[in-house]
Amino acid sequence: MLRTVFHTLPCLLILAMLALLPACKSVEPPTRQALYLSCKGGKRLLVYNIDPATGQLKETQRLELPGEPGPIALTDDGQHLYAALRNPPRIVPLSRDTATGQVALLQPTPVPDFPTYLDIDATGGFAITASYGPGTVRTFAINDDATIQEGPVQTTKTDRTAHASLIDPSNRFVYIPHTTPNAIYQFRFDDKTGKLVPLQPIVVKGGGKPNQPAGPRHYTYHPTLDIVYVVNELDSSVSAYQWDKQGGALTRFQSLTTLPANFTARNTCADIHLTPDGRFLYASNRGHDSIAAYRLDEEGLMTFIDWFKTEPVPREFAIDVKGQYLYSAGLRSHKLAAYAIDSNTGRLSRIGNYDTPEGPIWVEVVELD
Repeated sequence: MLRTVFHTLPCLLILAMLALLPACKSVEPPTRQALYLSCKGGKRLLVYNIDPATGQLKETQRLELPGEPGPIALTDDGQHLYAALRNPPRIVPLSRDTATGQVALLQPTPVPDFPTYLDIDATGGFAITASYGPGTVRTFAINDDATIQEGPVQTTKTDRTAHASLIDPSNRFVYIPHTTPNAIYQFRFDDKTGKLVPLQPIVVKGGGKPNQPAGPRHYTYHPTLDIVYVVNELDSSVSAYQWDKQGGALTRFQSLTTLPANFTARNTCADIHLTPDGRFLYASNRGHDSIAAYRLDEEGLMTFIDWFKTEPVPREFAIDVKGQYLYSAGLRSHKLAAYAIDSNTGRLSRIGNYDTPEGPIWVEVVELD
């Protein structure tokens, strides 16, 4: 009996110690992502794979396009990518391998004027474009084979310097910011017909001072709050707009500068993006050549963090799907700058620089299968 007790005690002690150990957590596989970069020089589209552990880029494809590319857009299902081309203006679809990120050209379609901005609706059935020079917004139907139907479904004349056409996450609204008239045009989007219906009022003024209008350029939607954030090109600021998700109307409630008080040289803002968790906001300065960073509180109010120097003329940039890295294209230096995002502070740390063909102009990041 005594021997049995002594033999049992070590087993009981081991079981007790194991019970105190923390439960093993399943380890999620790293998120694989691809980055797409359109470059005016050489008429190229570059494809990179992102190292999930370091944010470093590895070029995997350099595709020649049948024209000088500008904006690019991805479908929600990740099956296709679309690029707007200049001289003559066209939209070219590209089929996409969702496992590798590699792309292949499909048949381009002529369009009436060059799109300054291009977006694909959530159904994959329509493309919406904004054209800067003529001040037009057009919607185009997309065929079953992913090519664009020739001839727009609808053409809407707004005003000169139409700069963006980003459909909201519910696929019901689209806003067209215009820099020079300092206005944002508001529309309801019908994803059955592809047509836009003006909201009332159709125009929201962009703010700024009487002698220095804000000049709204690009915008982004908060992932959980009813707020739209706009970067203003002319007065170098960012603005927050309350967004009526039912009626669609925007109401501005905050604006902050993107520049230091002692900076007096010429500057124009370009692009704006949020981290996927909605905690940090970034905007690009062309002239100061920096990324301005902001922290957002629970109500979406912005607090300035700092400026982070980047490559000259950061026209466009992108944030990865996990909110860990930011990639900024230097239009003048022909380099792509990579940064790690501090998840606690939102601060940026440069982790790499990549030479590109001349004129890197648009950056998109998407998750791989």
